[in-house]
Amino acid sequence: MKASSPLWIAALLLVGAAGAFWGAGSVPVALLCLAAVAAVVALSGVTRRVLGALLIVVGIAGAFSGHWLAIAGGVLVVASGALQVALGARMPKVGVGGQKTRAHDPETDMWRALERGDDPTDDRTPGGTTSNE
Repeated sequence: MKASSPLWIAALLLVGAAGAFWGAGSVPVALLCLAAVAAVVALSGVTRRVLGALLIVVGIAGAFSGHWLAIAGGVLVVASGALQVALGARMPKVGVGGQKTRAHDPETDMWRALERGDDPTDDRTPGGTTSNE
């Protein structure tokens, strides 16, 4: 199983829970579940585990309305929270920090210098080369 799989499973569980709570008439809890989807994807490490613990509490409290959809939504939120508590530290953070840095490419640097209006062959310009030909 890929490291990102539990992250997307947790997010999908929350989306399903939001639908269930919406159908049960618990709109505020449904909106909280949708906001938690963004939080699950944005957070990492310990903060994601804390969010998971909070979601377990929300899921248990939300299920007490007695409506069968609310109970189903509560089970889904608890499952998502438990997954985050158990695997939250190993789940990747999605965003700019997860991108790989590009390797330094002199040819690309020369094209960028031209786009800026610099002469890439002139040593005195910021994008200039240092070779003496």
